[in-house]
Amino acid sequence: MDKIENHNWGSIFSDISQKEVFRNDRYTEVVAHFKEPNLASAEIISIHTPGIELIQANFTTARKLVLVDPESSEKVGSSFILSGDLESQFSLNKNSVTHWVNTHGFQYTPDFQGQHIIHDQKLQAFSFFYDNAYFKSIAQSAGVKYLDKVLDCMERHETLLVPPGKLALQPRMAELLHAIVQCKFQGITKYLFIEAKMLELFALQMEQLNTGSAKKEDWSPADRERLKAVHDFIKQSYLEPLTLTGLCYQFGLNEFKLKKGYKHFFGTTVFGHIHHLRMQTAQQLLATGQMNVSEVSFHIGYNNISSFSEAFKKNFGYLPGKIKLHATHF
Repeated sequence: MDKIENHNWGSIFSDISQKEVFRNDRYTEVVAHFKEPNLASAEIISIHTPGIELIQANFTTARKLVLVDPESSEKVGSSFILSGDLESQFSLNKNSVTHWVNTHGFQYTPDFQGQHIIHDQKLQAFSFFYDNAYFKSIAQSAGVKYLDKVLDCMERHETLLVPPGKLALQPRMAELLHAIVQCKFQGITKYLFIEAKMLELFALQMEQLNTGSAKKEDWSPADRERLKAVHDFIKQSYLEPLTLTGLCYQFGLNEFKLKKGYKHFFGTTVFGHIHHLRMQTAQQLLATGQMNVSEVSFHIGYNNISSFSEAFKKNFGYLPGKIKLHATHF
């Protein structure tokens, strides 16, 4: 298990690049890339807006990776997990915190020092860190019970932690995060757009916390681990003829819990996930010329080319035979 201390990535990664892509009096964006063969590659996007810093982290790892925050600092922030999972261990909190896919969390801590363990091969996570004065200026005039609770913890320097896993990512939140990632605007328009989406995400999160919908569903640690194991198994075995009955038997879950849990934690159904992985494989095989349409169709489990072509077009917006016209887009 490799450990990487923040601000000391150069001792681990042999290939590092960093570029400031925008700066004016209101906004700054910096994009950094890190790569080390047989370890990991990462893209870290940092966008500063008045009062909020957005950190978008995209990791692809070959094995378990530990990111260490050695510096003690007071922070208030939100986190959103779109893919993968992350385990955090803070110096002021005895228990580990697991950040599950398709969940979000909120925290205030007078000492952010700790470490974060990436378990999955891929992680896409967003963190919003609020300037303390900026956060207080919003919270003090809001008249919102949950924000009053946060202000009280800040006044007493007492940790407040709502870890991802207690808060399911709402569909609108996922839309906003994808809108930030896929933003096509340029220059000042881009950052006005992103700032607006960040504020809407913050508002949705506070509303969810304030209305009490943050109550944890009845998922035991054992159930979570079983569901995670199913998810990992499907990523490796999606070309096999999988069934709900077989998965339930193999991983010790009943069908209701498997279907509900898969949707809750991963934002899709079991067969929706399988279909997505098969279509991604089909697109890749066709784009690289490793197989023709007929071969790909049977490779991913279709009995006839017509059904495959229809499903492919529904998924990507074009027929598989037109792949070379679109190959430059992925």
